[in-house]
Amino acid sequence: MYAMLILNLIVPFVMILVGTFLKRHPVKDMKSHNGYDTPTSRKSQEHWDFAQSIAPDIFIGIGKITGIAELVLSLFLFVCKIPVDIALYVGLGIGICFLILGFMVTEKRIKDRFAG
Repeated sequence: MYAMLILNLIVPFVMILVGTFLKRHPVKDMKSHNGYDTPTSRKSQEHWDFAQSIAPDIFIGIGKITGIAELVLSLFLFVCKIPVDIALYVGLGIGICFLILGFMVTEKRIKDRFAG
């Protein structure tokens, strides 16, 4: 049953996987709706190119941090004998928070770069 705690690593794995894919295959065309595609990144071609250059590294880095946090959390919850369903909800919540953080950091860097 505690093997299900491996599910807590899905969000970090996907963040690292997508970041790696976008780093190896950057999207040049804004109209493709692929890549880091947000309203801020679509303001101009400059915004788009900058977003495509920084987003993969941000998501890979935050994905690694999330993975380590999820592993530590899962071990802690296992040692404390917390029920698996609660541990999964806590892990999912943390994963989603870090995923949102990845978007927030990327958006802030884009806005800071093109401010004023």
